[in-house]
Amino acid sequence: MALLSERDRRKLEEIFRSRLVNPVKLVLFTQEQRLVWTPWSQPCQFCKEAEQMVQELAQISPLIDAEIHDIDRESDLAEQYGVDKVPALIVTNGSGHANIRFFGIPAGLEFTALIEDILTVSQGRTNLSEEVRAKIKPIDKPVHIQVFVTPTCPYCPRAVLTAHQFAMENPNIVADMVEATEFPELAERYHVFAVPKVVINDVVSFEGALPEHIFALYVLKAVDQLDSEGKKEFDAVERQLKAAMGDEDWEHEHHSHDEFENEHHFHRYEH
Repeated sequence: MALLSERDRRKLEEIFRSRLVNPVKLVLFTQEQRLVWTPWSQPCQFCKEAEQMVQELAQISPLIDAEIHDIDRESDLAEQYGVDKVPALIVTNGSGHANIRFFGIPAGLEFTALIEDILTVSQGRTNLSEEVRAKIKPIDKPVHIQVFVTPTCPYCPRAVLTAHQFAMENPNIVADMVEATEFPELAERYHVFAVPKVVINDVVSFEGALPEHIFALYVLKAVDQLDSEGKKEFDAVERQLKAAMGDEDWEHEHHSHDEFENEHHFHRYEH
């Protein structure tokens, strides 16, 4: 049975026909189903469905190529891609950059993020503002962004897309979508109680679909590349975020950042 409905398939055919420019490769790592599992080696919950999804997408357009690997049989290749859990999906143009990644099946609302990533990689240009591009480009240290999501979170795709576009702009940035319900141990480790939860280099984190220029401040903070103006703006955002979360009464400043107030959306998550 197909995962994509006939209606969705027709819609994607039209979108891909009009908007795909260059070839895109979907590199998927899965795991063979076993009869016996141990407490420290659990089965991949959605590997079969992820494989079917990738294959169906590749069937829609000749510009999409599906490459499927087994993490156990091809452990060396998985290590090269930085894959340590499955299902893992990398969206790439084949140039050697493999820094746009999905851990867990991009189902539900996250499927839209996957489609947008395919289009963006194919077109070779992000939708980030010139201001944000200018902030991201000079980063010369490794950055690892993890965006924890759930399939029903309406705000998560935006956070994932922003992180992935940062990765497309700068090869030093690796951006992951992490499906929190599929990897509960990771969600617990990073104290994921609301999604999207964004963790950068295990140094800074925030909750919510923040505007791209504020998201960029957190990335720069994680690698200690904020200039003096950026530091002032970051501190102001941090104070407002704490106020919005009820940690302090900061009504005056809260009303002076209307864009942030309107854009800071998150979805409660319990695990």
